[in-house]
Amino acid sequence: MTLSKLYSLPVERVDGKRRGYILAVLKEGDGIAALACADENEREFFVDADRIIRTADSVIYSAEGGRRAKRNVLKLNTPCYDERGKFLGHATDYTLKGLSLRSCIIDGKSYPAERVCLGDAAVVKDRDSSPAAIAAKDMFLEAVLGRDGRQD
Repeated sequence: MTLSKLYSLPVERVDGKRRGYILAVLKEGDGIAALACADENEREFFVDADRIIRTADSVIYSAEGGRRAKRNVLKLNTPCYDERGKFLGHATDYTLKGLSLRSCIIDGKSYPAERVCLGDAAVVKDRDSSPAAIAAKDMFLEAVLGRDGRQD
């Protein structure tokens, strides 16, 4: 499932007493912590991830959770950069497996979630021991520090 698909699903309590839609998806670690939702009267409520029963054609949950701060919201169209500051594009979607974040799709290219640091902007970390990344960092340090390693 993708985040854009999750945002489009209606939300319904298992007993049918409360229905609504998703306002925000709150992230914690590598997964979804809660959904910020609103009902037909625009009253806000929160659904903790561990209270979600299923997410097929609608999100069915057992009970509302406590109020949460809307931090760490998974947002679409977040600007994304690599570690050297090069603009990679915008986060157009995220792929989910259950309620775990698997990858971030940046302008059509998929990056593993563990390499993406999300906030107001996203930074895609280099792969460990990637020769191109090491060479680029060395070139950057050489340009900043000078050819002989001393700062000018």
